[in-house]
Amino acid sequence: MSRMKRHQTLLSLGILVAFWSFWTPVQGQQVPSSMRLPHVGYVYPAGGQAGTEFDVTIGGQYLDGISEVLISRLDPLGSMESGVPRGTFVKLSKPLTQKQVNDLSEKLKDIQARVREEMRRRRLSVGQYRELFVKFAAEAGITEEMLKELDEFRKNRNDPKRQPAPQIAERATIHIVLPKDTEPGLYLIRLRTRTGVSEPLRFQVTPWQEVLENEPNDHGQVHTVTEGLPVVLNGQIMSGDVDRFQISAKKGQHLVVAVAARELIPYLADGVPGWFQATLRVLDDSGREVAYVDDFWFHPDPALRFEVPRDGDYIIEIKDAIYRGRQDFVYRIVVGEIPFVTSIFPLGGRLGEKCQVTLNGWNLPQREWTLAPLKGDPGIRQILLPQWAAMPRSVSFAVGQWPEVLEQEPNDGHADAQKLTTGVVVNGHIDKPDDRDVFVIEGRAGQNIVAEVLARRLYSPVDSILRIIDENGQGVAVNDDTEDKSAGLLTHYADSFVQVKLPKDGKYFIELTDGQHQGGPEFGYRLRISLPRPDFDLRVVPSMVNAAPGSIVPVHVYAVRRDGFEGDIWLELSGAPEGMRLSGNWIPAGQDHATITVTIPNSLSTGILPVSLVGRARIGNQEVVRTAVAADDMMQAFYYHHLVPAGTWAINVTGRSRYGIAWVLPPEKAIRIPIADKAEIRLPWIWIGSSAASLKLELTDAPEGFAVVSLERDGGGAKLILSVDKDKIKPGTKGNLVFAVYGETQRRGLVAASTQTVRYFVGWLPAVPFVAVEQKSSS
Repeated sequence: MSRMKRHQTLLSLGILVAFWSFWTPVQGQQVPSSMRLPHVGYVYPAGGQAGTEFDVTIGGQYLDGISEVLISRLDPLGSMESGVPRGTFVKLSKPLTQKQVNDLSEKLKDIQARVREEMRRRRLSVGQYRELFVKFAAEAGITEEMLKELDEFRKNRNDPKRQPAPQIAERATIHIVLPKDTEPGLYLIRLRTRTGVSEPLRFQVTPWQEVLENEPNDHGQVHTVTEGLPVVLNGQIMSGDVDRFQISAKKGQHLVVAVAARELIPYLADGVPGWFQATLRVLDDSGREVAYVDDFWFHPDPALRFEVPRDGDYIIEIKDAIYRGRQDFVYRIVVGEIPFVTSIFPLGGRLGEKCQVTLNGWNLPQREWTLAPLKGDPGIRQILLPQWAAMPRSVSFAVGQWPEVLEQEPNDGHADAQKLTTGVVVNGHIDKPDDRDVFVIEGRAGQNIVAEVLARRLYSPVDSILRIIDENGQGVAVNDDTEDKSAGLLTHYADSFVQVKLPKDGKYFIELTDGQHQGGPEFGYRLRISLPRPDFDLRVVPSMVNAAPGSIVPVHVYAVRRDGFEGDIWLELSGAPEGMRLSGNWIPAGQDHATITVTIPNSLSTGILPVSLVGRARIGNQEVVRTAVAADDMMQAFYYHHLVPAGTWAINVTGRSRYGIAWVLPPEKAIRIPIADKAEIRLPWIWIGSSAASLKLELTDAPEGFAVVSLERDGGGAKLILSVDKDKIKPGTKGNLVFAVYGETQRRGLVAASTQTVRYFVGWLPAVPFVAVEQKSSS
């Protein structure tokens, strides 16, 4: 790096870049609507019975050119070697535009007039009208499918229940085959089109027979279910809709009625509260309500069990709590005398040790279950329940490295507090409303102590409050809720976390209560009391990266730092083909997000490549290695964002580069940008293909305070000038600069002799890691 006059800095990046134009879209790219990535919003029905085959509808947008239906397990627990679900594309239906409707209507009027004239001329009977109409319509190029779309358009326009939703207006029909030995549980369905692979949709496989709702089944009308129980009821709630199903039941049956709605579509970007908030009601044959629920503890999906009071017919009723609805308000209701696991205890165990688990729930054939020793990294994982448990098929389970103990009652006050040593996990219950569990440890002045509750993240209803109190009754620390972005399906981070330096030697009491003053056998928790053990988890977004051979694509990586870990995290690919590499492959110290870029080798064939993203960090005298969990960034209620787990991370290589290869040599370490009014970066270019139009760089991801001033050709390369805001960029600021490249060209305008500037996307530069430094004096 050399110092230039006027204190500007020339920063040679050592980048050899060949620019090209890609018309295969990637995440974040601005492209013509005809080339955008496919989007899917719902699948209906959202599940099926093992051993059957059937058609489903997937609603979405930009679905032209579907070539493949991809089905995988949501979790890696079940085997996909046998019983592999299969999907085949059947057809795509797209809504007509208003212009198409007008044009088609005019054609139909002309055909009708021609039919009437022909019937008069030939003196034909009324019964021959349809034959003539079909003949003349075919001659005019009008198909039966077009007539169906016209009918659908008019029905939607005149139906108050149906609201325009372009993002789910296209409908792909998919044929699903579920072999008999398909493992029950949740699967992911994606569509592969000519522009890329869609985000996933959740799809549920069960061993029970399925029923699709028949409309109308509201406003006093019902769908009578003739199939025997257990059964899965499938439907869609439209605006103002109330769906009703009639079942027959026998006295003394203990029926479980459980809804899956938010479990299928976790978040709605354009709705408040941001998901289908179902309510569930059971009525007897006289219309009297015998059961009602609008959730299950903190789960938005309602579930209930009721004992049938007498033989007869019963109505199962479902609606949205505030009468919203749309095609993506999809539900499944399991009804039957089935085993239903509501909770387990303990909520976790120690690595390498078997665990005796108690199952709580309804209609369970057994309560005690021995879990084999678990291996791998500590953290929360899914475990399969015994084979008889089909709903749910798996549950969350925490695996730790600390010794485990059980809570011992009575421990409601300081006098009978349970004695613990530091470095232990307590498995306990909030046994009853307003229960208080108290534990005591011996602490030393200056000692750092961590107390952390795992409950809500393990789907326990406990809403913990954690207090640390000294032996004189003085509060040392308190916490109610702590955010954990790795828990992407939670909207209330109800678990508590405290990390505190003890002020003096002596006894310290740790009190755990429920903030909602509730309790009971379902209210399990895990309380860790230990010295800090710094660690981290990673999430990589999106779960499926779409990229062309030879391209550069941005990827988001999120770090969930634990127990005060603040160091650098270095990222690398595992299982990637030769030539695929990362740029900006770090999450700087103290930060929880980085945008990195992946360079795709030009030699790669099209296809889906499962790869892993690995993070490494030096913590103390050890190197800690963690593999990133694939996730998708889902918006809730117009504002909130959640990182929702989505199976295995993969890169879909599709399309080809327009002008050939682009070879990039990223800097080996972060460049140093002085804090000055302007900084200069030299980019050596090598142009491949036709002569280039004027190029513009747009800074798409960087700390606030950087901006692109200009990009100029400079001999054999280019000179990039950045403005640096001294008030926002401070010495030591670190991160990545991610640039999108756009071209501009002139086209003839609509007015004679006029031109207009057209901007088009070219590609991405590799992420540039940087560190801001003080500007050196010119003296």
